[in-house]
Amino acid sequence: MSQEPDNYFRDLYELGADRSLSLAEKIERAVTLGRDRLDLAYGVLSYTADGEYEVIGSTIMTGEYSAGSVSRLEETWCRHVVDGQEMLVVANAGTSAYADDIARETTGLQCYIGAPIVIDGETYGTLCYSDDTPRDRDFGETEQRFVELLTQWISYEIEREKHYETVEAQNERLNEFAGVLAHDIRNPLTAAIGYTEYAIETAPESITTHLQTVMDSLDRIEELITSTLSLAREGVDVGERDPVNLDDVAHEAWELVSPTNATLHVVENRTVTADRSRLRQLFENVFRNVKEHCGDEVTVTVRGTASGFEIVNDGPEMPTEIAESLFSGSFGADRVGLGLLIVERIVSGHGWDGTIETGPDETRFTVSGIGTATKAPTSV
Repeated sequence: MSQEPDNYFRDLYELGADRSLSLAEKIERAVTLGRDRLDLAYGVLSYTADGEYEVIGSTIMTGEYSAGSVSRLEETWCRHVVDGQEMLVVANAGTSAYADDIARETTGLQCYIGAPIVIDGETYGTLCYSDDTPRDRDFGETEQRFVELLTQWISYEIEREKHYETVEAQNERLNEFAGVLAHDIRNPLTAAIGYTEYAIETAPESITTHLQTVMDSLDRIEELITSTLSLAREGVDVGERDPVNLDDVAHEAWELVSPTNATLHVVENRTVTADRSRLRQLFENVFRNVKEHCGDEVTVTVRGTASGFEIVNDGPEMPTEIAESLFSGSFGADRVGLGLLIVERIVSGHGWDGTIETGPDETRFTVSGIGTATKAPTSV
């Protein structure tokens, strides 16, 4: 059943276009598609990372190589694919260099084409097509490329499912941790608020202003706890958004963080549509990073842009490993702390784009993709 090259790749396109299929259904279709297009008897997807030959998907309905069966890897053709981490092509085993291979005897297969399934850089298993009879022609370049692309597509689908499951598990743990942490923080926080309110009512007027600053900070802690719980329980997507003046929210965050080692300038002020509390949290964490890591006499500039805003400081260069991982999808709190991770989550939760550029003279956080930013007067 020979096909023109464009038919092979049209089949691949149609296979990937159906987003409604489960992973098991995608694997079943891919395995069957390859078998039919190559005009061979069998198609098998295996898992070999544990040293055995476990069949994940198969066109063989019963017997040793049906789905769910486990065989000795060292007696299969696929062991060559796993060992060499590359495609194996045998059109006629009897006339090939593999005429005396143990797999020919144990499996009875006389022709074979298979390639590795690679997940996160490691060999997961193989995708192979085979027959009990030799092939009357070699596997052509287009056919080999077709199998190679099928393995890449299946690798991507399995990898995506694996990462999705990992993220789901992490979200569940985060939800549990956030709940426990919020409870443990709220208990002393409630006491602190109560005593501060009492102190404001009974203290001399000369210190009530300072106590009110304490109360404002305690209220902000309560607000952050609520926002963090919402972020953990409802996912990273941000809910209701309102017009927010960039200058106002930046100065609010600056006053709360109070970085005595730096000065703030807001230029090209704009109004952006955002969750005000989350946006202020973003600025707080960037400013706190300046306060803790940028030394003395630093200038921080917040600038509105056509599609969002940027935060620039003229402090020392950020470590390469942090700059390269932030906004790349590989950033983790265990590497540099929670603050910048929160910045990343707030940006992605709004559906915005974030980038960072750092050098000896300045570090620039750029947030874009807001789209609805408009000109606003600068506060004085």
